[in-house]
Amino acid sequence: MIEGILKKALTTREYLNELYVEVREGDFKDACLFFSKKKHALLRLMFAADEREVNGVFKVYCVFSVPGIDRFFIVATPLREDDPVFSSITRDIPAAHWYEREIQDMFGLTPKGHPDPRRLVFHDSFPAHAYPLRKGWKGTETELREWGEGAAQKVPYTFMEIEGEGICEIPVGPVHAGIIEPGHFRFNVVGETIFFLEPRLFYTYKGTEKHFEDFSFFDGVRLAERVSGTSSFSHSSAYCMAVERMARIAITEKAMAVRTLLLEIERLYNHIGDIGNICAGTGLAVGYAKGAVIKENLMQLNQRITGNRFLRGINCIGGVKKDVLLHADDLLHTADAITRDYKALMRLLLGTVSHVDRLENTGRLSRDIAMKLGVTGIAARASGINDDMRKAHPHLLYGRLDFEPHTMARGDVYARMMVRAAEAECSLAMINELLEKRYQGELAVETADMPAYSSALGYTETPRGSVFYWIMSDKDGRPLRVKLRSPSYCNWPAVPFAVHGNIVPDFPLCNKSFNLSYSGCDM
Repeated sequence: MIEGILKKALTTREYLNELYVEVREGDFKDACLFFSKKKHALLRLMFAADEREVNGVFKVYCVFSVPGIDRFFIVATPLREDDPVFSSITRDIPAAHWYEREIQDMFGLTPKGHPDPRRLVFHDSFPAHAYPLRKGWKGTETELREWGEGAAQKVPYTFMEIEGEGICEIPVGPVHAGIIEPGHFRFNVVGETIFFLEPRLFYTYKGTEKHFEDFSFFDGVRLAERVSGTSSFSHSSAYCMAVERMARIAITEKAMAVRTLLLEIERLYNHIGDIGNICAGTGLAVGYAKGAVIKENLMQLNQRITGNRFLRGINCIGGVKKDVLLHADDLLHTADAITRDYKALMRLLLGTVSHVDRLENTGRLSRDIAMKLGVTGIAARASGINDDMRKAHPHLLYGRLDFEPHTMARGDVYARMMVRAAEAECSLAMINELLEKRYQGELAVETADMPAYSSALGYTETPRGSVFYWIMSDKDGRPLRVKLRSPSYCNWPAVPFAVHGNIVPDFPLCNKSFNLSYSGCDM
């Protein structure tokens, strides 16, 4: 059946496991619905690129993957500057809702028929008709003045209004106690029960994708690993993978082993720390403290074997900079100690009736909602969606490792804790398995100049879920476009559905069970 789509294509291009199909705007929606409805494909990513220097047009891309097939189907459509409108797919593929609003904010390309055309990234004071990801935009004071000044330039944001007997509104944030970044939550409640929640984020949007354009592909590694602190190594791995695929660079078996090992260590310290943080939401202080101690022991291991607690400074284009496999004895000894402490922690938590009672049936996210919104990672697997980038699209050495993604069907906080617990044990087993073998090759291979006008995907499974990078080079082999999508970007929209019907005091517990990153979303 895909032949019908290919017959309508303006161009097609296949590279590795990426099939690009460019269609006219009039066929764009039908092509996307073909993959989503007929092939039951997941929308992994949607973005735009300013390719006017290449072919005089903007392009909108949708990246799909079909469960069970290690292939990405990438539907693209060109848009002229004088007709920057494309057909919205949000009503049929709800996972596109944030992507399309972001494209409108950053490029000025209008998703015709979108059910919620409000701004997403920009807040009220950002000038209208200013599109930062268009080429040539610098955001200087002179440019901002050219778009006008004062109240006439503001674009007011209207929160959804809920009417009914007994409905009260509780605004929380954007400034919170502690050190977390800003986010605003508008609760509509009946008594203590949450009827509707509308979150608003992007208060500290950093313009990371624009910053990538000022770096070389080699220097961009340092920026990628600073998008989200607790997933530094995952981000830099996905970024390096995208550049390496684009430049036809094949890293060695040893480099793949080091990356795989450190990805699992990153997953392990996050999962155990997150289990401890859930205890903070139930008031189980001893569980929170024990989880924090185990996490700290793992981060001290990070420091010993790499020189950085967050595993920064290890990845590079073409491989890695340090051979952490030389620390096998330290790794094995620490893994044994962590295993004992972690199992003792889980016995404590599961044996504490008051803790388990708070988790069960709290913050339920149905499989249907999770599928429609494109939820990823722990949140998806705890709602019965068997999706893990390590299995769905094997990369590095994951194709050689014996493991299966862990899922539960209940979709509540308890399920999200238990999926994390199962994955922590799986990561410990993977670490031991990786350290049993010897690997060939140098740590890094030499890299040549980057090809002009080339593009590729990079991806991996972070502790929160899948992360994607799509990169494209310009005529000089420098970044023309770097698109990144963090798992938090997919999962934040699901929180209002999970907290519906819960009481307000359970919101922090629900929120901690998702463990979403503000920084990873405010990119």
